Amino acid sequence: MSKIDEVISSVDAVFSRLNAPCWPDPHAGRRADEEEYGRVTDPGRFRALTLRLAAWRKYLTGNWGVEVEGPTQSGAALASLWTSPRPSTLALRVTVSRTGELSWVQLAIGADPVGFGSLPECACDACDRGSAALLADLDALVISVLTGNLVVVVGPRTEGGPGPGFLIVATGEDWSLEGEGPAETAEIVDAVRSGDDPQLPAGSVVRHGRAWLD
Repeated sequence: MSKIDEVISSVDAVFSRLNAPCWPDPHAGRRADEEEYGRVTDPGRFRALTLRLAAWRKYLTGNWGVEVEGPTQSGAALASLWTSPRPSTLALRVTVSRTGELSWVQLAIGADPVGFGSLPECACDACDRGSAALLADLDALVISVLTGNLVVVVGPRTEGGPGPGFLIVATGEDWSLEGEGPAETAEIVDAVRSGDDPQLPAGSVVRHGRAWLD
């Protein structure tokens, strides 16, 4: 069993005691019906995300010396900062927002205004893949920080633009590009992880840290 498998198993053990909502993939073997789009039958079930984060928090603070500041409240959002005692690691900002009974989770690096992950991506019934897939997506984002695989590249602002010119987010083997970024995104991610010069436009910001775990 790999180190990450052991970690997940330990988090699962904590999570199993939290009485979180659990539901199967309602679209296994079929396409979503038209009336499912835009409909949210049970918004309260997404508290499974916050309970999964609680399990991660308990495990990491109890076993890896992770410190958590907060949560601090801003409107309907609660934000906390998770910090590893290891040098050269990225701090993780976890924000939980509520819209009625629906819980949303956003992950970001430290004080960066740009998040690298938000769940659920869509809460409507048509996009529902079941609780196992939803929590696996959350785990993958957290693990990318713990293993030092997360890469976030924020491109310089375009003239007159409200945000970054482009955003690259890489977690594990997956990566995404928003905006008009450099052509060879995968090569940029590889260069950042290996410590080479990624040849980025002036003003770009790169976020990449060491692993929290052995």
